[in-house]
Amino acid sequence: MKMQISDACDTLPATGRKDYRSILLQEENFVVKTIINETDKAQAYRLRYRIFCDELKWVLHSTNDMEFDEYDRNAVFFGVYDEGRELISFLRLIMPGRQFMMEKEFLSLVDPDHRIRKELDTAEISRLCVAPEARCNHKAGNFDVHKISLALFKGVYQWCMLNKIRYLYAVTELKVYRLYCLKGFPYRLIGKPTRMPDGVTIVPVMLDWCEFETMNAVKRPAFFDWFKPARSARLPQQSQPHGTCLKHLASA
Repeated sequence: MKMQISDACDTLPATGRKDYRSILLQEENFVVKTIINETDKAQAYRLRYRIFCDELKWVLHSTNDMEFDEYDRNAVFFGVYDEGRELISFLRLIMPGRQFMMEKEFLSLVDPDHRIRKELDTAEISRLCVAPEARCNHKAGNFDVHKISLALFKGVYQWCMLNKIRYLYAVTELKVYRLYCLKGFPYRLIGKPTRMPDGVTIVPVMLDWCEFETMNAVKRPAFFDWFKPARSARLPQQSQPHGTCLKHLASA
């Protein structure tokens, strides 16, 4: 029987992690997995370019139609793939071995009284995106959240459960924060909303998976049950063995 996050909160190793385990699961017509091989990583960088360079214009354009940065060297990648094996959604978890974006680019947003955790049970979400063509084709699912994003977070939850990651940081739009709080993700504000030059209001937040489990086990038991590994269709593992994710990403 697999250990829940809440069962593992106080059993983290005392030294740096190099043995992160991978996930690979089927969710309806989607495949959700940790991204390890070079072909999949290149696809991720191209999707990020489309969203963060072309569409949002938050990042300067590059010459090779790929978007990547220094944080990728210390991150684990996650993707949702459609029936044609095209990447349609992506996010990365920046691990605590080096700086989070919140410690550098977004530090001014964080409440001065909040100490940013850098323990081994903590990671940071960033570069979350969904391909434009997938936003219209895949609407909300049974739990009234965009099914692609929900499948992605289901994979991230299960990966965190396997690898004893309890806390997640993120900087997100205020409206996205409110939506996910309503739908069962108890994000906690750790700073005030800030309006950016492009007109978007963003907030720094923190998610505690133990709180997610406790709250949803009572208020949304069907939703929480769907998140558990027992309700996921497991696929054969990727060609790389468990524990190689950061090693492969370090070549990015």
